Amino acid sequence: MPTTEAVQSATQAWRQLYLTYSTFFKAIERAIAPTGVTLPQALALATIKNGERPITPSRLAHELTQETQSVTGLIDRMEKQEWVRRVRDLPDRRAIRLELTAAGEAKLDETLGPQNETIDRMFANLTRADLETLATLLDRIHVGAAVQFGLEPVETA
Repeated sequence: MPTTEAVQSATQAWRQLYLTYSTFFKAIERAIAPTGVTLPQALALATIKNGERPITPSRLAHELTQETQSVTGLIDRMEKQEWVRRVRDLPDRRAIRLELTAAGEAKLDETLGPQNETIDRMFANLTRADLETLATLLDRIHVGAAVQFGLEPVETA
């Protein structure tokens, strides 16, 4: 059983992680707002473009750590914008896979500049070694959280 101090330290770390995540999310969302893309949409577009193939709605939900129902609405809105399309999978006609359209690719590219500039500014005070240590620690936390939640962790490396 963890000690009171260990629980307090973990709770403090969780609070700081949450505050940091919320601040990052808002800063990036604000930076890309002029493109007409929300951060969840940008993350989904990037996952569809760069994720493991085939990208199905359920795989997208898993990679975004969202419920399939939530991602369905996100896909619907992106499809309405003509950024993605649902395609029947050839081997299994019942299965749906997601494809990025040319408009979606262009929209994703439009978000990358403001997004990367914001991320660079937010990490400016960290050295490369700091960033590597942070990524390692966050990956370990992610694995622990995924296991606790009953999920297979998404590989980040």
